[in-house]
Amino acid sequence: MPGAGRPHRPEPPPETAPDVPPERADVSAARVAELLLEAADLLEAFGETPHRVRAYRQGAESLGRHAGEFHPRLAAGTLTELPGIGRELAAKAAEIAATGQLAGLAALRARVPPETAVLTAVPGVDLKTAIYLASRLHVHTVAHLRVLARTHLLRSIPWLGPEGARRIDAGLARVSGA
Repeated sequence: MPGAGRPHRPEPPPETAPDVPPERADVSAARVAELLLEAADLLEAFGETPHRVRAYRQGAESLGRHAGEFHPRLAAGTLTELPGIGRELAAKAAEIAATGQLAGLAALRARVPPETAVLTAVPGVDLKTAIYLASRLHVHTVAHLRVLARTHLLRSIPWLGPEGARRIDAGLARVSGA
């Protein structure tokens, strides 16, 4: 019997468009840019080199400006011809287009202390500062943040300085219970 013992191979699915991979035709340049920006924010918060963080942000911005070219360039393998897109970011964009996800992003998200959501609700507290407060200074609540602000220890955060500390003080005044 011909073909006995060989697995049946299904027919390949019809193409959705010649320039869009059929398996992830729904992944837009905006979604790719969104994931790259999230990765940039988390990399910055965890102390990654400024060069790498800036590269992710510039790549995301470029994809936003050239969204209409994303799928044709992805299919042609020419994403690196867009400004701000190097080999690494082109590979990451292709990965997101193929899978809908960015490898390593889940691990970065898992490193974010749960308290950051509470802390970033305070105007003036960005993700980087919230992660620093939770992981380095053990600030887990808005009440803890208020104590830190009253003791002027916010100024000890290297990138914050007096102006950043004032912004957080003003944010705390706007949060209920001030």
